[in-house]
Amino acid sequence: MSETRHFSVGCLIPKLPLADSPSAWLEQVRKAFDAIPSVHNLKLIGINDLNYRWAGGEIGHFGDEEIPVPEIGTMAFDIHIPARLQTNLGVPLGDEEVEDFSVITFFNHVHPVTFVSCCDTEVDVRNPSASMIIVREFLITQLRKVQPEIELFQIGPSPFHVDFSISPGQGKIPIGGGFSYSKEKILGYDRVEYFYEPEGKATGGTTDSALWRLYLATMQEFSYFYHFESLRNARLRAMGKLSRDSRKLAERFKDKGIRAYLYRTFALRHQLQSARLETISARLDAMRQKRSAKEDIDGLYSSAEGVGLKEYLTRTAEEEYLDEIEASEKILEMLEGRHSQEVQRFATISFSLLGVVVGAILTAAFRTWWG
Repeated sequence: MSETRHFSVGCLIPKLPLADSPSAWLEQVRKAFDAIPSVHNLKLIGINDLNYRWAGGEIGHFGDEEIPVPEIGTMAFDIHIPARLQTNLGVPLGDEEVEDFSVITFFNHVHPVTFVSCCDTEVDVRNPSASMIIVREFLITQLRKVQPEIELFQIGPSPFHVDFSISPGQGKIPIGGGFSYSKEKILGYDRVEYFYEPEGKATGGTTDSALWRLYLATMQEFSYFYHFESLRNARLRAMGKLSRDSRKLAERFKDKGIRAYLYRTFALRHQLQSARLETISARLDAMRQKRSAKEDIDGLYSSAEGVGLKEYLTRTAEEEYLDEIEASEKILEMLEGRHSQEVQRFATISFSLLGVVVGAILTAAFRTWWG
């Protein structure tokens, strides 16, 4: 019998836009999840306050819409998903069937994080990350049936791009608290295997208790990862807006005709200035977020290397998208040059026409005067 527990990591949060108090949030979540026959042992612990200004960070999903999310606490439940229903929900977990999962979401002041574990320890799970996909898609489908107004908000990557497991034994790298780990870089998702001391009091001595303690040990790093991921996604959305705005302005210079010419001469200056200010703001935001992330990472790993996740946090935090900002700046610089040329051309033509008109008027006046 194997004592290995496989698990995946992500960020799954019930979206309740109408929840105006912690009690209302708890009541609606409990009502919705209790109505799903496959959900058992629902526990909502320590949820006493909501963050009403929490903004989602997934690309193309709710954008920057603010939704109420618990400041702290946990939401845990078990869920049974029959194998026959899993076929259309995601990639297979392994050669054998896994139908029971344990789900827990930690609401942290930095960022929520969700763990999904496969409850069957006798099955060799080849793709633990698929458990997050299966649970996520199943819950989305079920919530639409029992309470359509409640959606399942998700922050990508969900699943986190690593296959995780824990079992008794000794890994290559000790991390304290009776835990150690080994990491393998393979095609597709990386594989991180955590190990615990089966006789150690710090880990609890059993796989279930060790898994719980491992959640607590890794939660902070995962929380910071999804915080950095939300900021990264916000930067990417900002870059997308800059790119779209730049292209729209560029299209204006392709338009023909006197009306388009007059529009570019008199109305486009303000839009170009606004776009330029957006690029400056985007660059400042990227610099500020990178500096803040570095401080967070330095503080997080001030005395230890953590639990094998530092490279993922650093990689996400350092994606600034400065190339996209520079591309928009170059486009705007070229458009500003074109705009200045057209303004100068208009001024030259206007003064020439004015000179002709004034000359004609003076000529007529002198002729009248001198008879």
